[in-house]
Amino acid sequence: MPCLPRPSRSSSLSSSLSSLALAAWVACVAPAARAGDDGIKVWTEAVPGSDTPTAVVEAVVDAPAAAVWSIISRCADYKTRMPRIAASKELSRSGDESKSFTTTCEVTADLPFPLSDLTSVSRADHVVEPGVRYVRRWQMLSGDYDLNEGSWTLVAQDGGARTKVTYRLRAKPRIPLPDAVLRQVQSGTLPDMMRNLRVQAAAVSSSIVAGKP
Repeated sequence: MPCLPRPSRSSSLSSSLSSLALAAWVACVAPAARAGDDGIKVWTEAVPGSDTPTAVVEAVVDAPAAAVWSIISRCADYKTRMPRIAASKELSRSGDESKSFTTTCEVTADLPFPLSDLTSVSRADHVVEPGVRYVRRWQMLSGDYDLNEGSWTLVAQDGGARTKVTYRLRAKPRIPLPDAVLRQVQSGTLPDMMRNLRVQAAAVSSSIVAGKP
């Protein structure tokens, strides 16, 4: 069955689901899938003993890993830098940002009308190998899910000019979701998240080259 068009609602509200909240829900829809011809891959992995698989999205970004990391590691900016996020704030940060550090973040996923938005507070551990590999791994402390955990992994490629980005999420929201919403995640939301990251990272990289903050 082909994926349905994106749900719509008034201009004051977003027209689709949060990329960060919905990645795992694609696991309920279909087996592995490719997101077109732009090299973005989307698939799911079964978790032994659980009916909630892990959703995985992977792509290569034409920017250095440090530029991508500046976006991924700062959850306070998710509202402006990530698609379909209604609100985001960093509640705490501790550690050495050049090696390893921990943050506590509150993020609200913007669901389509008439569904309610989903909010979670998570602890995220960050591990940095400068210019080589960066990992952000989080687990929910409280929120509108029975389960919400995952990771971002960035690996430098092509001498550091590009970055392989892998996003993993295992989540189970407390509200039931229509099949049409789930199909939209598979067909558009996850690939759109990576496409947006490519645009954001390119802008950050260009600013660094130009010597702008």
